[in-house]
Amino acid sequence: KPMVPIANQPMMTHIIKLVKQHGFTNVTATLFYLPDAIRNYFGDGRDFGLELNYAIEDVPLGTAGSVKNACGAALKDTLLVISGDTLTDINLAEALEFHRSKGSAATLVLTKVRSPLEYGLVITDTGGRIRRFLEKPGWGEVFSDCVNTGIYILEPEVLKEIPDGQVFDFSKNLFPALLKKKAPLYGFLAKGYWSDIGNLDQYREAQIDILRGNIQVAGTQAVPYQPGVWVGEGSEISADAILAGPALIGSGCIVSAGAFVGEFSMIGDDVRIESGSSIKRSVIWSGSRIGAGSELRGVVATSRTTIGPQVAAFEGAVIGERSYVGERAIIRPGVKIWPDKQIEAGAIINDSVIWSAGTGKSLFGRLGISGTANMAISPEFGAKVAAAYASLLPRSSSAVVSADGYRVSRMLKRAVMAGFLSAGINVYDLGSLTTPVARYAIRALNAAAGLQIRLSPYYHDQVLLEFLDQEGLNINRATERSVENAYFCEDFPRAAVEDIGEVVFVPRLIEGYMDGLLRSTAVDQIAARGYKIVVTYDAGHLSMLLPGLFARLNCEIVTIPHREHGPRPKSLDQILAALDDLAGLVRSHGADLGIVVDNNAERLILIDEQGRLVQDEQMLALVSLIILKQGNPQALPIPVTASRVIDQMADEYHRSVIRTQTSPRSQMERLAEQKIFDDSGGSGGPSFQPTFDALISLAKILEVMTRDSLTLGQLVDMIPPIHMSKQTADCPWQSKGLVMRSLIEEHSNDAVEMIDGLKVFHDNDWVLVLPDSDQPVFQVYSEASSQEEADALAELYLGRIERLQTQLS
Repeated sequence: KPMVPIANQPMMTHIIKLVKQHGFTNVTATLFYLPDAIRNYFGDGRDFGLELNYAIEDVPLGTAGSVKNACGAALKDTLLVISGDTLTDINLAEALEFHRSKGSAATLVLTKVRSPLEYGLVITDTGGRIRRFLEKPGWGEVFSDCVNTGIYILEPEVLKEIPDGQVFDFSKNLFPALLKKKAPLYGFLAKGYWSDIGNLDQYREAQIDILRGNIQVAGTQAVPYQPGVWVGEGSEISADAILAGPALIGSGCIVSAGAFVGEFSMIGDDVRIESGSSIKRSVIWSGSRIGAGSELRGVVATSRTTIGPQVAAFEGAVIGERSYVGERAIIRPGVKIWPDKQIEAGAIINDSVIWSAGTGKSLFGRLGISGTANMAISPEFGAKVAAAYASLLPRSSSAVVSADGYRVSRMLKRAVMAGFLSAGINVYDLGSLTTPVARYAIRALNAAAGLQIRLSPYYHDQVLLEFLDQEGLNINRATERSVENAYFCEDFPRAAVEDIGEVVFVPRLIEGYMDGLLRSTAVDQIAARGYKIVVTYDAGHLSMLLPGLFARLNCEIVTIPHREHGPRPKSLDQILAALDDLAGLVRSHGADLGIVVDNNAERLILIDEQGRLVQDEQMLALVSLIILKQGNPQALPIPVTASRVIDQMADEYHRSVIRTQTSPRSQMERLAEQKIFDDSGGSGGPSFQPTFDALISLAKILEVMTRDSLTLGQLVDMIPPIHMSKQTADCPWQSKGLVMRSLIEEHSNDAVEMIDGLKVFHDNDWVLVLPDSDQPVFQVYSEASSQEEADALAELYLGRIERLQTQLS
């Protein structure tokens, strides 16, 4: 990456010139990958007015380890550490002056960014002393928009903290250790431009920033040709060519008659642009040729590529060096053509050649990966992302794959299976089943992973891919990032023919799941009670679950007629619209309760014997009450959004409460730690499930109702009144970090909690501002002594969020 051209010179050139500009003349470059390419270009540094040495690593030592390896024990002076693959014009002399004025042992140069997810956050006090680090947070952990640039100023004694010959990282190891020792560790908030060019979108944006004048860099020896257009020495521009600035054309180029070079285009040296071709917002590296009549829109064409006549390439496409694209070929958006490839004339390239394209954006949301069915989440995508997940699994291990009963999900399931198989991973095909059964199957079959495909419960046209680990839990954030990296880097394993995975269809899983569900349930007592239940649910695979459960619990069922299994599940609005009918049937039939089960058997909606709906907040409190009545946990895990009423109930049962993040993974981990579902009888074996699903919840509620001789209404009435409000505030992705930092600063002297988002306590009331991981919004939760006060508190913070966006825009 240091050799990738920016303004027609290698990226590292701009860093070399920057450090020289600010008085640093003794430079050592630490190298690992393709070191000769860098040494051959920069030599001893004499041409740049400084002394340049090299330290080559045989094995990676981490950021700090490589610096220690380069400098050794002989360092006597203050040391500047800067990456050779970033683009910046930060005033390094000012940073050095700040470092010395503070008597700092180590100073981190900081900058503000709009979207801080991919960076390390740093929180300082008003004097600049560092108080906290957070590496690559999720949206719920974004407390600031100040990030670590990877530019450090260090005193020699700091290097003594770095072990010799070991992998050691500045942000993960050294700085946290210094912070723990209370060493003078400071952050200098720099002005100026900084970009950590980590993907192609950032690369193109950096070129545009240069052309806009947002950063001053040392480019080629170009001179103004017309307003906004610079042309290098020896270039020939036809009088009939059309140029529109801002744009840069390198040295030795030929731009033929009728060719068009549009704004925000960066053309390297010795590029030939034939007549009638059109280039807009594209980066063309040196030595390339663009054929007559070709159209490039937002494309990166690397060194010595040949684009034939009448080729069309679109936004995000990348053409590898020395590749040839035949005439009239069409390269779709986002496609990558790897080096030394030949594309046939007339070909339509919808997918990357050899490996696949990455969009450069985050894939995972709160529940997994979601997108428009058969468009964003296509069969091709399913196969690729499964192969990316497979790259993390042990060779020849197994994964379970299942889907809901809808056609698009079943189609994608086959694609996902193909992705696993191609990487040498065996597949247990579960058919059409729910996520809870898939969780059970992973543990029962000793699989290494699982992937569940289902239509989204929130958006009718979207599909959701849920990634599960070997415990049946949603994968953690670190694993999500690894899957994303494998996907975007196209680092997919391909098994040899004899090592392709095998498919095994697994029968009788539902019976095993049901046995596990009821193993620790008082089945005989519930059956003797003979509950009458009014129930509604979609047809399909739930027909294999619910009737079996009701039969074993001897429940009399009144079923609301439901439609045949259509192309998509019922929407939330459709479900809620049916609740009045459900409540009426409960009353008219004298039933003990009514239930609605969602298509994935995860969400349970209850109607009590009086026809009263158990609200969402009450439902979580009810499940918590059931757990407390079972008496097994010492601590009750609940999400940070849960009502304080649960804390009161836990006190009554002499139990503590553990607040978790809102992600399913966080809640499941804490439930597992507390052995909420431990049915191993003390054997130490695995528990049945890592979380409550709809069927477990129903069975346990019936069990407590039976044991304590309570109706559902009486059980719900044991829960104190809950007054909560949930609102949504729109906020662009790039503004979330800024808004969160401002809110935290506003409440720096108040009682707050930052487990997930920012929770502010107002005497006995509270409000939570939570950045949504799926949408450009904040979720605002509040709780107070009355519903009116809760609503008012939420509205207050909606107004604050809107005001901050206006002030900070």
